[in-house]
Amino acid sequence: AVEESGVPTETAVDFFPPESGDLVYVFVPHEFLPFTLAPAHPTAQQLRRSVALTTEQPGTPWFDKSAQVAAESGAVVDINPAGVAELRRRGIPARHMGLGYVPSWDRWGGRDGASRPIDYTFLGQFTHRRAKLLADGARFLHRRRAAIYFSQTVSPYTRDSEEFLSGPRKWEHLASAQALLNVHRDELPYFEWLRVLEAICNGCVLVSEHSLGFEPLVAGEHFLSAGYERLPLVLDSLLDQPERLAEIRQASYALVREEMPLSRSIGVLVEAATEAGAAETRGSPTSLDRRGQPQPLPARIPERRPRYLEAADALEEPGGNAMMRMALKQLTLGQRALARRLRDLEANGAAEEDQDRVYTRGPYADASPQVSVAVTLYNYEGYIGEALASVALSARRDFEVVIVDDASTDDSLAAALAALDEHPWVAAKVISRSRNGGLATARNTAFENCRGEYVFVLDADNAVYPRALRQLAGALDAAPDAAVAYGLIAMFDAAGGTSVFSWPAWDPYEFRFGNYIDAMAMVRRSAWELVGGYVSDPRLHGWEDFALWCAFAQHGLRGVRVPEILSRLRKGRHSMLAVTDIDHSEAWALLIERYPFLTSDTVPLQRG
Repeated sequence: AVEESGVPTETAVDFFPPESGDLVYVFVPHEFLPFTLAPAHPTAQQLRRSVALTTEQPGTPWFDKSAQVAAESGAVVDINPAGVAELRRRGIPARHMGLGYVPSWDRWGGRDGASRPIDYTFLGQFTHRRAKLLADGARFLHRRRAAIYFSQTVSPYTRDSEEFLSGPRKWEHLASAQALLNVHRDELPYFEWLRVLEAICNGCVLVSEHSLGFEPLVAGEHFLSAGYERLPLVLDSLLDQPERLAEIRQASYALVREEMPLSRSIGVLVEAATEAGAAETRGSPTSLDRRGQPQPLPARIPERRPRYLEAADALEEPGGNAMMRMALKQLTLGQRALARRLRDLEANGAAEEDQDRVYTRGPYADASPQVSVAVTLYNYEGYIGEALASVALSARRDFEVVIVDDASTDDSLAAALAALDEHPWVAAKVISRSRNGGLATARNTAFENCRGEYVFVLDADNAVYPRALRQLAGALDAAPDAAVAYGLIAMFDAAGGTSVFSWPAWDPYEFRFGNYIDAMAMVRRSAWELVGGYVSDPRLHGWEDFALWCAFAQHGLRGVRVPEILSRLRKGRHSMLAVTDIDHSEAWALLIERYPFLTSDTVPLQRG
């Protein structure tokens, strides 16, 4: 668009070329500076001959950083009126350049009847406000095919990142989705023009939280606008109206393509470049010359301290209480083990032989399931019925349920059998253990009794949405080399959704910073066998699932993420996690001993 206005352009990647003649630089501060080494940054003179193009939302650290650089630049342009207003409030004379239609973004072309297999998508940085809405909205949207991509800012994303879509991959993704759900990162009603226009160019209808600065778009005609809490309901209703979707899609596309080409507003950028070009050129070379041209420099990934080092440091901290916490955890676990043993002796006497009981329900004998649902049960009388009812309503029917009651002291076993009797179409096997063996042993027992190729792990106080088994099994079918498939999980309490968990993509390097994948996942049974199952060691109390993921990674196996909310996790102060969190040092020590990749400088393992 700039060249169409008669101004020649060149592209430089990760460096500022030496000053010369009428050369003017245009760059996006928050996209360039954090991802290049200091010698590649502009000099003060180069900044005076630069146009700082700011695109971030006021109130964020990225906007503040951009504003600092913009104050030293020859000219400043922002793509949003809210950004312009805030820059001017800070005494920076910014111009507004509205974005518009860009032909290279358009992967749709206005064609009626184009296939859109995704019902709705969300693209944006993870914030608790956004996660809460998506978790709560899953109550209404769980029947829809979703593609949710949260991003984070701990390190740069690569072009082929599974977690972050950009460029052609993003445009093609938007062209395959019916609607884009837009939720503000905070209370500021900032209209994210770049994301919106990319969606409109690809026929993806915008459903947005109420915003400011969206003109010339008209709410209700070119997109739908709703309050924060009503967004999921509005989106769900729209997806039931294909004619309304098509109407908004065509109206917004026609407006942007015919009346908002980027070429009409590019004059603002040219004007800013002319102003910046008036700065004196001194011609001083940079320190990066190579054959007359600067050397591009790669990004530096921000250094983060692994969690195992933090745990080790705590043990050596003078006057700290780390050793006391370790001893307290050992004492607590020891007391629990002793209490379980005393209960076993009281109930069964001193005999060492197992006296487990086995029950079957539904068409168990005739079933040939591809998918098994493994449920470990210990004192969840009040929740197991809900968990089993959620499985019974699965869209996929060729499954079985295997329940291991780990010597519960309440009526959990009776509650589980009663729930299965209420759903007689569910093939189920229930194993009632006479002695409590702990979570890892119970899960391994469940896996040993599963007949399915894939095993979904369900905690007795959680639940799945109807699409969960089908979507996860489909992901494993599509990735024969994957050991596990997992979806996003909505955390909830009595008031509704609270957040989203298990949303980052599989990356073994990230395990050194802690576990981010919940146990509620579908595991390939052969992979479980390969690594020897769950580790039964009291030092890993509460981290049994994390150890399994690490075992997969150590064997070069990978996981795949399904970007949909497929299950629900009850939020509360679970007694197991409460004990686990007393001390992490022993758990990390054992993980490092068993899985050396956690401390390796390079992790030559597959990403999901």
